Amino acid sequence: MKKNLIFLYLIFVSFTIYSQDVIQKCNDVKEYENARYSGCLDFEANPEGFGKMSYKDGNIYEGNWNRGSREGFGKMSYSNGSSYEGDWIKNKKEGVGTELELDKGYYKGEWENNMFNGNGERKIIFDTQYQMIKGLFRNDELQKGIEEIFFENGDKSTRIYEFGKVSRTKYISVSFSESTIGSHFSNSKLNNGKQIFIKNNIITESNFENGLAVDQKSNIDNNYIIEDIIGEDKSITIDLDKEFNDDTMYVYLKFSTNKPIKPVRFVFDTGAEMFSIGYKLFENLKKNGLDYEDLNITVNTIGIRGEPTPNKVIKIKELTIGSYTVKNIIAFVKTLETANTSLLGIQFLKKFKEVQWSLNSNKLVFYK
Repeated sequence: MKKNLIFLYLIFVSFTIYSQDVIQKCNDVKEYENARYSGCLDFEANPEGFGKMSYKDGNIYEGNWNRGSREGFGKMSYSNGSSYEGDWIKNKKEGVGTELELDKGYYKGEWENNMFNGNGERKIIFDTQYQMIKGLFRNDELQKGIEEIFFENGDKSTRIYEFGKVSRTKYISVSFSESTIGSHFSNSKLNNGKQIFIKNNIITESNFENGLAVDQKSNIDNNYIIEDIIGEDKSITIDLDKEFNDDTMYVYLKFSTNKPIKPVRFVFDTGAEMFSIGYKLFENLKKNGLDYEDLNITVNTIGIRGEPTPNKVIKIKELTIGSYTVKNIIAFVKTLETANTSLLGIQFLKKFKEVQWSLNSNKLVFYK
């Protein structure tokens, strides 16, 4: 089998060399109103075979002709420095060829009727970016494939095409990345589908309908997941603790640590969004073997004085409230040594299917 392949290869190479050698070159000349032709002519004095046409506008075609038309393989060099080299049929680019645009890029691949049709690769150069487009084209437009845009500042944009329309996008920069999947508008903006935005390790997922975000969640949010709530009761009732002559309400939580510690009280703050742990409490929890994951995310929050306070974001493996064990809780940890208030805000309540607060009886009801 291998010998047969070698034999066929030698025949192909020999045929190619022979074909190049036997190209008939003629010295016939024909003048046109807007061009001058030199090469072979047929019996009716039309360009036939191999020849060169020099046009008055500066364009030059050198290659094969048939009955006065560019046909077969040939190269057109344009006066602006661009060129096309490849197949022609009846004066049109058709077959396989490469078009080079001076300082603007190229297209190489399949052609039909002077347009990109079939598989090909295109590069477009701009002042501050360049584009690489690969795939299946129809009438100059990408139908199926990938379009990549490389920006001068190092950013990169990617668009995936299916059936002539954008189906997925991705944008990557030094500081963030954004990807989409679904149906898109003609400007590649997401119409219906999902968007994922990543910045500073914060991952935000948004669902879009008719070009608008209808819901959003991120990896620093607590969300209701039924598997994260362990307990036999459909609901539990927790008494809110108060101190004498103080309206502050407290909720007690028990953390899962290697060395058991007593339940810790958190301020129940209906105006707070976060579930936050004070600096000293967290240091104590760590010392006693708290099982948690550092998400490598820092978020600034604005305190009462209007000053930003940095918080480290962690995921706690589990803790207990009443008879419920709650898993995978997102918590914000104060990083200032003087920030020691621990708050149970709305983000903790979102771990449950429903939470009801009884103002008069000072109770919280958690539903599994």
